[in-house]
Amino acid sequence: MTTDTRRKPRGVVANRELVELAKAACTTVSISPPELVHVTSVGWGRRVINGGVLERRQCNVFGKDLLYFFLARPAYRFGRGNEKNDQLNFFPFAIALSPSALPAPYHVYPFDTGAYMAGFYDEAVDPSIYIDDYELEPTLASAVRHIEWAFGGVEEYFDAKVRSGLANSIPHWRSVAQNWIRIASLAATGREKPDRRASAVELAYAQSVDLRQGHARLLIFPEQLLEDPNGSNSALLTAIRDLNVDFETYDWRPNETPDSFADVIAQIMRRRLGSAAS
Repeated sequence: MTTDTRRKPRGVVANRELVELAKAACTTVSISPPELVHVTSVGWGRRVINGGVLERRQCNVFGKDLLYFFLARPAYRFGRGNEKNDQLNFFPFAIALSPSALPAPYHVYPFDTGAYMAGFYDEAVDPSIYIDDYELEPTLASAVRHIEWAFGGVEEYFDAKVRSGLANSIPHWRSVAQNWIRIASLAATGREKPDRRASAVELAYAQSVDLRQGHARLLIFPEQLLEDPNGSNSALLTAIRDLNVDFETYDWRPNETPDSFADVIAQIMRRRLGSAAS
């Protein structure tokens, strides 16, 4: 498909099957919203910490300045994340924050829209369905309801385990829902190359987020950003303490790929879910 055919034409009404099915199945929502996760590079992450603000940037997909997060999952991938690099600034830096005090999101989708538009899900995508048809309501409640309907719980969602038998419970003419399940299956463990973005709930905000207002809950970055045999980065540690935010580190090694540390960051976020549930 070309990019032009992925967006619905002007005047065409989007299909809202995913919203309708989730509302019908989950009249009340029993799970609490998990944290939002934003993944960037160490180079940009240290600028965020020093400035105290996560800034929105121009989105090529929607043509608007937006700030992107996933619910719970650090599923973002770097454009050249599978290439080796020896520069610390090119490796992952994750920021987890509470969504409770944020304004309503600009949009909510049940997958990474950038990856969708770039063709990463094309083996599962129905070309007669527009990306707009998959959009959920632009509320945190809609995102959480989708998780409860499609996965059953936050931990199952984090592990990309779609409810057993969900597809069989939906009429075949519900093509948007059926195709979303096919796309979401690309994130399942057991695949040769599971793409965790394929079922990660994406929230985009039209406002920047000031971390100095207490939104941030956890930072994850290489320990070498703070401690190096040639000296300690005391200025950054002071900036982190000024934000009053916890942090965890991973052991970075030069000449690895940025993608090779994705599992370590995911394990840290997965432990937080387990701690919150216990």
